[in-house]
Amino acid sequence: MPEIVVVLVEPLIPGNIGSVARSMSNFGLSELRLYNPCYLGDDAYRFAKHGRFIIENAKIVDSLDEAYEGLDLLVGTSGAKTDSQKKFLRQPVTPKEFTEHVKDMDGKIGLIFGREDQGLSNDELARCDMLVNIPTHEINPIMNLSQAATVMFYELYAADKSSMKKLLAGEVEKETLNDLFAELLEDIKYSQHKKAKTKIMFRKIIARADLSEWEFHTLAGVYSRASKSIKRLKKR
Repeated sequence: MPEIVVVLVEPLIPGNIGSVARSMSNFGLSELRLYNPCYLGDDAYRFAKHGRFIIENAKIVDSLDEAYEGLDLLVGTSGAKTDSQKKFLRQPVTPKEFTEHVKDMDGKIGLIFGREDQGLSNDELARCDMLVNIPTHEINPIMNLSQAATVMFYELYAADKSSMKKLLAGEVEKETLNDLFAELLEDIKYSQHKKAKTKIMFRKIIARADLSEWEFHTLAGVYSRASKSIKRLKKR
């Protein structure tokens, strides 16, 4: 996953800046750049909570050139979009499409959020390499700055975590579970006319489950102990 730099363009509300900083700390981001922000009053630090250090270390700049310095990819965000092929400035991707596109990249990506009242201008969008829009209901399509930022941060974090795949149980382990389940059905004298369909149902459940090796060993242990307990009871 590339390094993410959050850029707020002329934010108007101190509390929103603080809330963005808090969300950044929730999802492991730390570098914040503020272009021509409002006064960072008490609300900014109060809303930041454990993300206070992000505001204290934020880089405050007077130009977009400074805000974008050292960034390899500029990604704008906007609540306004279009399906028109001619209005290419506002043809966005979703947050999930964006993270899939960038998760294997190197370098620094600037995630750019516009003003609470007007967003990013067309000139500012023209400088961006990509545009991201969060799908929302038509009744209230524009999200609050900090809410939109949180959605973006979550998608990036989730994509990064998903790259660390768990070690899954293989075909041999799955067949072992199916055999243990079949044995358990025999031990409990499960209805003969239901047995075949039940085995098929269990096989499909196991196939969908994407069991980890740890989950496999736990289930196998439960089924094995259950069968042994039933056999001991039968011998009494």
